[in-house]
Amino acid sequence: MMRNKLICLFALLGMTISHLALAANAAPLGQELGVATYAQVKQQVGGKTDLSDAGTNKFSGGKMLQGNGDGLGMAGLSEVTFIFDHTDMLAGVMMTLPKDSFKPTLKALSAKYKLVDSVVPFVGNASAKLKQGDSIIKLDAPHLSFEMQVLYLTNSLSQAFQQQSSSERTAKEKRQADMF
Repeated sequence: MMRNKLICLFALLGMTISHLALAANAAPLGQELGVATYAQVKQQVGGKTDLSDAGTNKFSGGKMLQGNGDGLGMAGLSEVTFIFDHTDMLAGVMMTLPKDSFKPTLKALSAKYKLVDSVVPFVGNASAKLKQGDSIIKLDAPHLSFEMQVLYLTNSLSQAFQQQSSSERTAKEKRQADMF
């Protein structure tokens, strides 16, 4: 009887811990979205590679740090940008990698995060979307480019980007229509 209770207790504990692990956000370069702060990223990542101030992000209203990725140990990484929200919490990370690393990158990310969508044609634009907790990961490899983008975004930053982009597109279409 006691043995059964212990087994149930450990099973419940295991499910709780695994659920908490799945609830965590994506953590590119060891920096968890929505958890890491500007100061932490500057200290931890900035201790390995040069990071410079890249202004204010128009979607999050927060600071940005940018570097070339040297010293981070990620093959082919040519640019990395950290985006923070107005409270200095990490809201996004943009990485530029060689396009030929799309499939290995997708495979590695699929092992860590839940794959939501993937379009990988033999020729053409390749893209994928993954999810983890309150964050999404997007891979975008345009057909005629030699580079691809890997975007780690909190859901709130992604929504702000989509809303702003939609508003800008609508305003542009209206300006264009007004010219006729």
